[in-house]
Amino acid sequence: MDGRQRKLNRSLQQNLNRWILSAVLVFSLLAGGISGWIAFNEAREWQDSLLQQVGALVATQSGDRNLPADFDPEDTLVLQRLGEKSVNSLPLATDLGDGLHTLEVQGTGWRVLVYGGHFAVSQQTEVRDEVAWDSSLRTFLPILLLAPILMAVVSFAVNRSFMPVRALASVVDRRDENRLDALPDKRVPQELQPFINSLNRLLARLRQAIAQQQRFVADAAHELRTPVTAISLLTENLANATTLAESRERLAPVQEGLERMRTLVTHLLDLARVQGENQAALQPVDFQQIVQAAIGESYPLAEVKSLDLGMLRNEPATLLDVASNLSILVRNALENAIRYTPAGGQVDVSLFVENGQAVLLVEDSGCGIPEAELQQVFEPFYRVGVSTEPGNGLGLAISQEIAKRLGGNITLSNRPQGGLVFGYRQPTSLSFTVLLR
Repeated sequence: MDGRQRKLNRSLQQNLNRWILSAVLVFSLLAGGISGWIAFNEAREWQDSLLQQVGALVATQSGDRNLPADFDPEDTLVLQRLGEKSVNSLPLATDLGDGLHTLEVQGTGWRVLVYGGHFAVSQQTEVRDEVAWDSSLRTFLPILLLAPILMAVVSFAVNRSFMPVRALASVVDRRDENRLDALPDKRVPQELQPFINSLNRLLARLRQAIAQQQRFVADAAHELRTPVTAISLLTENLANATTLAESRERLAPVQEGLERMRTLVTHLLDLARVQGENQAALQPVDFQQIVQAAIGESYPLAEVKSLDLGMLRNEPATLLDVASNLSILVRNALENAIRYTPAGGQVDVSLFVENGQAVLLVEDSGCGIPEAELQQVFEPFYRVGVSTEPGNGLGLAISQEIAKRLGGNITLSNRPQGGLVFGYRQPTSLSFTVLLR
């Protein structure tokens, strides 16, 4: 990244700090300079006024009435002896103690300094207050006038710093629902970079999910088109039958086709339902009872092929489930094992708890799956090339989706002596609750 790009990607915090601190420094120096200049001139004027007052005091005490033309008699300092009575003296009490006093003489406020017990210097309080207020106002006025300018500069700095944010929002607003490419990360402040990265990752997941859904819909349409076409041809063939025996003979393929389509539609509905489920509805269930019930339902299929179906280990386990998804997962595992095991083979089921996880193993003596295809079989509608058994390639895809929703994990491995091992592991309900905490 070159220097220009680093400048464009400057942090919002650094940018605001730079503008605000620079503005405060400049206007503080400006306000201090103006206030200092005003205070300096104020001090010089005050010194000149003191000189005039001292001159007036001397002149009044000596009887000279030739005062300066711009002299204000109210600014005059009165110097007198206590008890003295003259034209310019004040009627002060003779028992005033040394120090400063605030007195009201003939309806006018005076600030009086008594020293030595005999001498007093007096000045009107109104004059003193006026000078104090003028000094305060002249010091505060520059800051008051510069404050709106400082606020305008700060507002400009903030608006300028958020220009990349508004530009990015405009880019997003101009997009339609079909554009899910990554948001641009150039000219984006550092504070927004993690947020932009998270959005881009979310958009990537959405693109992947939408592409997967599109493939799923296309594959589902293709899979449905084949049995529908076959059933249509079979029904036409059935309609052309001339005898009852011929009708019964041609009816059997129609029934088989309808059963395959029913299974396909059921699997499609199961997959769509599992993908749209809410994990918040999870409830604890007896996994041992679910496995036993699934084995009982699978016995008729195993007897048809003379398979030895039984349990090697049967331990109790409580798992979290929703909408009987675990039943679907176990039935799919048993159905695949029975379907791909040759007649007279063996299917063994094991259920036990290990390291806080319930473990379900379904081992068969079938043909297994080529190592290169062990992960591909989890994709919807994928079928192993060496398989000759009927199916739609959705069973493992549904089981994988269920495992993701329940926090479980499915593994497939080939047995050295031949056959496949289906393994499912899921934390028990107690372990899952502790994990969520």
